[in-house]
Amino acid sequence: MDKVIAAFDIGKSNKKFIVFSDDLKPIYSESTRIDEVKSGGILCDDAESIVSWMKDRLSHAARKWRIKAMSVATFGATIANLSKGALRLPVISYNQEIDKSIREKFYGEFGSPLELYLSTGTPPYGQLLNAGIQIYWIRECFKEAFNEIDEVLFLPQYLTYMLSGFRASEITSIGCHTYLYDVRRNGWSHIAENLMFNARSPRMVDVWGSLGEAYFSGQKISVSPGIHDSNACLLPYLIRGREFLLASTGTWCVFMHPGEEFSPKSDDLHRDVLYYIDPYGRPVRSSRFKGGFEYDYYTAIIRGKFFVNLDNISFDENILNSILTRREDFIAPGLVEGSGQFQRSKARIIGDSFNRGAREAYHLLNLYLAVESYVAINLIAEKKKLDIVVQGGFAKNNIYLSILSALFPESRILKSSFPEATGLGAAICAECSSSGIKPHEVHVGMLEEGGEIEIPKPEIDADKLMKYVDEFVSRFSGEE
Repeated sequence: MDKVIAAFDIGKSNKKFIVFSDDLKPIYSESTRIDEVKSGGILCDDAESIVSWMKDRLSHAARKWRIKAMSVATFGATIANLSKGALRLPVISYNQEIDKSIREKFYGEFGSPLELYLSTGTPPYGQLLNAGIQIYWIRECFKEAFNEIDEVLFLPQYLTYMLSGFRASEITSIGCHTYLYDVRRNGWSHIAENLMFNARSPRMVDVWGSLGEAYFSGQKISVSPGIHDSNACLLPYLIRGREFLLASTGTWCVFMHPGEEFSPKSDDLHRDVLYYIDPYGRPVRSSRFKGGFEYDYYTAIIRGKFFVNLDNISFDENILNSILTRREDFIAPGLVEGSGQFQRSKARIIGDSFNRGAREAYHLLNLYLAVESYVAINLIAEKKKLDIVVQGGFAKNNIYLSILSALFPESRILKSSFPEATGLGAAICAECSSSGIKPHEVHVGMLEEGGEIEIPKPEIDADKLMKYVDEFVSRFSGEE
C-alpha cells in the first residue's frame, strides 16, 4: 500500500478529512457537518460525535492506505478541561454567552481591555471567544469543577489526544486570542499564571514536532500535536518566504500579514485587529470579521425573496457602477456584536437594492463584503503594495474578487485554486513529524505550479468606488 498522510480540518460547522500522498498532494477528501449541542443549558461543541467520526474516517483510510503520519487543525478559542485524563466539563462552545458581570470582574482583577491588548494583542471579544475569560468563568461559576481540573488542552490537542493518547501544548492555539500568552514577555501571561493554566498545560511542542508513534488499526502512525486552523492555512504560504497578505475566508474572514513587528495600537482595540502567533512563535498582525457568516445570512434573504441560484449570477460592471453612482444603497455592519471593524454600527439594509432584484442585491452584498475586507486589510498592511492571496470560500466568488481587485489597484489579488490550504498546513506538520524536518524544508510544488490565479482589474469607475468607500466608512464608523 502507498504511504499517505492523514489530515483533519475541523471547522465550526464542517469537518473535513483529507488524505495526502507522500509528496503532499490531496488524493482523497470528504466532509461532514456536526453542529453544536446543548448540555445542561450550555452551548457545546459535540466533541463525542467529532471524535467518533474522526476515528471512523481514520479506520476507513487505514484499510486502503498505509498512514505514516497524522495531524489535526481546528478552530481556536476552544478548550477541553480534563480530570484524570477524562473530560471534567463538556467542550464549551465559544458562542456561549456569559453574564456581563463576569467580564467586568475579570477586567477589574487583571487589567483593562487596553492594558491586556497592549501585552497580548488580544481585543476584548464577546461570548467566550477568549479562552482566558472562559477559564475565569469556570472558576467563578463552576468552582468544584475548576478545582478538580488537572489538565487543559486546546481543541487540536484534545482531538489528537483522543486519537493517539498523546497530550501536548503548542503555541499557535495558546497564542490565538486567549489572554494566556504575553507577546512582550514571550511567555505565559499573568492571567495564565493566576488561573493556573500554565501549571495545567502539558509540555510545549513545536507544531511540526513528533509526539511519538501511535498504533491505530494495526498501523504505526507518527503523531504531531495539532495546530490552530488559521495558522495551518497560513503555513504553506509562509514557508515560501516572500511578503504577502493572506485572506483566509470562511465563517470568519481572517486577514494575516506575516513579518510585521508586534505594535498594537490603542485605536485598534475595538476594530478587531489582533495578533496570532505563528508556528515559529512570531506575532502575526491580523484583522477579521465574520464574513462567511454575514454572507450566509444575507444570501438566505436574497434566496428567500427571489428564489434564485446565486451561483448563476456573474459580475456585471453596469449594476455595480449604478450602485456606486447613486451611493444610496448600503449594508450596515454589525450583524455580529463585538467583532469586525465597525463595532458601533447596527446591522441593517439601507436603500432599495434588495427590492430591485436578486442580481442587484447580490452585487450590493459582495460590494459590502469587499469594502469590509478593504478596511480590514488596510488596518494591518497600511496600504503597502503587496500580493493579497484569497483562500477559502470567497476565492470562488468572482464578484467579490473583482471588486476587491478594483479596491487595490497597486496590488495583485490572487485567488488560490487549491481549496485545502488548512488541511495542507496540517499535512506539512505531519510530514515534518514523520521525517524529522522543519516546515521550511518541505517543498510544496502545487502552490508554485499554477496554484494561484491573478484577478484582472475590472472596468469600475475608480473615483466613484472610492467615494462609496469614504461614505461607507463615514456612515458606520461613528454610529452609537
